[in-house]
Amino acid sequence: MTPSLHLVLFVLDLLALSAALSTCSTLDMDEFKKKRIEAIKGQILSKLKLSHPPEEYPEPEEVSRDVVAIYNSTRDLLLEKANERAATCERQRSEEEYYAKEVHKIDMLPFYPAESEY
Repeated sequence: MTPSLHLVLFVLDLLALSAALSTCSTLDMDEFKKKRIEAIKGQILSKLKLSHPPEEYPEPEEVSRDVVAIYNSTRDLLLEKANERAATCERQRSEEEYYAKEVHKIDMLPFYPAESEY
């Protein structure tokens, strides 16, 4: 037999041997995603101190117009106040950042000794 044929047979033998020694199974991404989702569901249920998901889902109640009006006015008022605070803060910050707080003077010697006056 030729040396190249021996080499090919040897490589095929090593390939078969390495496949037999491999203990890793192939990873199925769909199965992995399903298991991960189930694990997250379990964590959520444990945080809610439930052993299993609730079976009955109550219908949401109709919210009265008065409650919706109060909610909307409160939300609008909070947005206005937040915008005012942001504008005031921005004006103050821009004035504060414009002027220096401290001045530091650093005396430096010339880099080259020939230029030195000392």
